[in-house]
Amino acid sequence: MKKIFLILTLVSLIAGVGCKKGYLDVNTNPNQSTSADPSLVLPAALAVTVANYYPGNTNVSEWMGYWAVSGSYAINASDAGTTYKMTTDFGDGTWQSIYDNLEDYQYIQDKANATSQPFLEGVARIMKAFNYQHLVDLWSDVPYADALKGGASLRPAYSKGPDIYDSLFIEIQKGIDLIKSAGITVSSNSDIMFGGDKNLWLQFANTVRLNMLLRMSEMATKPAFFQPNVDLTKNESAGFLTTDALVNPGYVNSTGKGNPFWQRFWNLTGGQVSSFGDFWAPNIFAVNYYQNNKDPRLGREFTRVVSGPNKGKFIGNLMGATSGNPSNGNYSFFGPGILRGYNILKDVNGVDSFVVNPSTGSTAPAVMMLAAESYFLQAEAVVLGYIPGDDQALYKQGIIESFRYLGVPDYANAFADYYTQGAGNPKIDYSTATSVLAKQTIIIGQKWAALNGINSLESYNDYRKFDYLHTGTWPYPGPLGNIPLTASPYYDVDKIPIRWKYPTSEYSRNPDNVSAEGTIDHQSTKIWWMK
Repeated sequence: MKKIFLILTLVSLIAGVGCKKGYLDVNTNPNQSTSADPSLVLPAALAVTVANYYPGNTNVSEWMGYWAVSGSYAINASDAGTTYKMTTDFGDGTWQSIYDNLEDYQYIQDKANATSQPFLEGVARIMKAFNYQHLVDLWSDVPYADALKGGASLRPAYSKGPDIYDSLFIEIQKGIDLIKSAGITVSSNSDIMFGGDKNLWLQFANTVRLNMLLRMSEMATKPAFFQPNVDLTKNESAGFLTTDALVNPGYVNSTGKGNPFWQRFWNLTGGQVSSFGDFWAPNIFAVNYYQNNKDPRLGREFTRVVSGPNKGKFIGNLMGATSGNPSNGNYSFFGPGILRGYNILKDVNGVDSFVVNPSTGSTAPAVMMLAAESYFLQAEAVVLGYIPGDDQALYKQGIIESFRYLGVPDYANAFADYYTQGAGNPKIDYSTATSVLAKQTIIIGQKWAALNGINSLESYNDYRKFDYLHTGTWPYPGPLGNIPLTASPYYDVDKIPIRWKYPTSEYSRNPDNVSAEGTIDHQSTKIWWMK
C-alpha cells in the first residue's frame, strides 16, 4: 500500500502548509511553513472531498427514502432526519469541512500558478467549483468573493447564490483551459482520482458544469449566464464522464485510514460500529421499490436477513415509526454493491448469508461521481434541449452502468431481462414517457435508484428543484414526488426541508455577515435555483 499511506504524511502536510489559515481557523501560526509542493497536497485534498460527500448526509438519506433508523433505537422527538426540525447545529460540521477543503484547493491553485503547473491549477479550480456548488445548493448565499483570503478576510461577506454560480462557471472553463494547455500532468500517487489523465478531468469538469445547468432547469427565467454555458458545455470536445470517478488514497484496514463509508458501519474486526452500523437500516420505501420492480440491484443494495423470523427476506424499516420496526438484526443491512466487504454465501437451502471481510471493505475506493450519474444527467439534458443526443439510449446506459458498478452478475444481460420484464412500467420502460416532465420523472427516478447508498445529496437536489414544499399535497406529481414523508408523530411541519440553516460556527465567528442574511426558515426559504 505504498500508493500513499503516505495519507498520514499528507494529512500532516495539509495541516502544516498554511492551507487552513482562513476565517474558520482560530488557532493559526504565522510561522508555519507554506512551501509544500501542490502535487503533495492534492491527494489528501481529494480524500477529504470524497469523505465529505460519500455516501451523502445521513439525514438526507432518510428524507430521500434510502435509510431509516432501525427498530433497535427509539425515535428522537427532535431529530432532524425523522421530524424535519432543524437547528443551527445541523450541517455545521459539513460547512466547516467544506471550507477547510476549499482552503486546500486554494493553496494548490496559488502554488501551482506560482510554479507554472497548469494541470494542478486547473484541477484545483474545478474542485473548488465542485465544493462551492455543494455549499450553494445547501445554503444558497455563502461567503465566496471575500473568502479563501486567509488572514486578510477573517469575517468574509456573503455572496449571492446566482453570482457564485456565475463565477463557478468561469472557474470551470479556466480549469478546462489550463488542463488542455498542460504538457505535464502528475502521477497516480498525486492524482488519486484519475491518475493524471487530462481527458478524464475534462470530462469530469464538463459533467459538473452540466449538473449545475440542470439545477436551473425549472426556473421560469434563466439568468443571463445560463445559455452561454449551455453552449460551452455542448461544444466541449471532451464530452462527459463515461467512467466512474473513484478515489483511493491507499485505504487500509486501520482506524481512520480506510474507506470512509465502510468504516462508519464496520470496525476493524468485522463487528458493527455501535450507534451507527446498528443504528441505520434500509428504508422500506427503497426495499419495496427494487422488489416491486423486479430490480436485480435489490440484492446488491441490501442483504437478506440471516437469522430469526425474517431469515431469507429483504426487510426494511419505516422512517420515523415509533414502534413496529424490526430490531436486533432482524432487518436487512446495506448490501455488497455499496459496502464492498461482504462474502455472500448460501446455506443448504439456498438462502443467502454473508461474512464481513473488513480488509476488503476498508480498502475499497470511494465514489466522487458514478458514470451512471453522468449518463442520467446527459439524458435529462437531451430531453431539455441543452445538448444533442439520444435520450433513451443515455437513459438505458445509465441503468447499465448502475448495474455494473453495483456488481449485478452478468450485468448487460441482466439489464436486458430487467427492461424486457418492465415493458409498460413507467418506472422502467422509457417509451411510456411522452412528455418532458414524464421523461424527467423516469430519468430522475432511475438516477435515484442508482445513487442509493452513494450520493443522497444529488437526489435531494433533484427533489428540491421541483419545489414540492410550495405546491400541492403528497404524493406530488413529478420526479421523486412519491418519496414518503416521515411516520414520526413529532414533526412540526410535515415537509422535507429545502434550505439548511446557517451553522452555529458562523454566528460565533462571522456574526454580522451571517445575520445580514436574515432569518432562514428551512422549510420555506428557497435555494435560489428553485422555481
